Amino acid sequence: MNFEYLSKILLKDAEYVNRSIRLNSFDGKIILITGATGLIGLNLIAAMIFYKNTLKDKQITIYAVSHTKPEGFIGEFFTKNNINIIFGDITDYSFLKKLPKAHIVMHCAGYGQPGKFMANKIKTIAINTTSTIELLGKIRKDGNFLFISSSEIYSGNINEDEETYIGYTNTNHPRSCYIEGKRTGEAIVNAAREEGMNAVSARLALAYGPGVKHDDVRVLNQLISKGLKGRIDLLDSGSAIRTYGYVSDIVIMLLNLIIKSKHSFYNVGGESTLTIKGLAEKIGQKLNSKVFLPENLTSGIDGAPDHVELNLNRIKDEYGLTQFIDIDEGLKRTIEWIKNS
Repeated sequence: MNFEYLSKILLKDAEYVNRSIRLNSFDGKIILITGATGLIGLNLIAAMIFYKNTLKDKQITIYAVSHTKPEGFIGEFFTKNNINIIFGDITDYSFLKKLPKAHIVMHCAGYGQPGKFMANKIKTIAINTTSTIELLGKIRKDGNFLFISSSEIYSGNINEDEETYIGYTNTNHPRSCYIEGKRTGEAIVNAAREEGMNAVSARLALAYGPGVKHDDVRVLNQLISKGLKGRIDLLDSGSAIRTYGYVSDIVIMLLNLIIKSKHSFYNVGGESTLTIKGLAEKIGQKLNSKVFLPENLTSGIDGAPDHVELNLNRIKDEYGLTQFIDIDEGLKRTIEWIKNS
């Protein structure tokens, strides 16, 4: 692991974020962020670190909450940048009660990887529901709350995935723990908003980029890991369509929502749409690796959607977002991260 090189990658993206949005409303604030070592949490913290380092008189106090004590690069990155690390189980009521009050709470914790949330179904539901209720209680007067929801709430939707519509899956769906947990979390946030809190949900889809952990088994990261070994073997036909959002663009959207929002929930994602097979071929070209299909073609993971492409008109129009990092540049940066982490 090259700490300086990895820090440079993260902070370069953080600089890009800070050129796109002013964080002066964070001056002097206490910020609590769960899921702090995940892709989204880490990049949100990196953006705040970059901004914090420009302050002269006021300081931002950041509490990074993680299920386990951060090690390796992330642990060193947090320590060197004076981030307060708290580790424990956010489904544990006694642990939640001990967390400090904050002006801004970002609830980014959760099992984003299907294999993990399907293996821990009760805890997946708790993270998005009871933990969300308790974390709302950590907000100081006139504070702000962000809940990371998911495009999975559209599962079963026959319409375009825009905020007007919702999915139609039943509670016995293979991924219902995640789908219904996120829907309920959004309902909790909406109820808090109706009571006057500055609370908002972000329906996130397929973020990727530097900061991903080495054991992340989501498709894009696994394709890169395979490509670095010289051969990309797909597990199915690769016909499913996905739309990817580079993490810095995602962070810009989330920070806009934290600062001010007109609605209770927003789609948050990217504009790079391609099949999984097409993504594999693109990665293969960059790494000079061949792509192989399995002999017995299957349609994919049980319950996984065939097509994920969010309508971003609400967030783009409200915040004037027009530029996004394209998939080729995003993959280049992500490959560099994975190669050196």
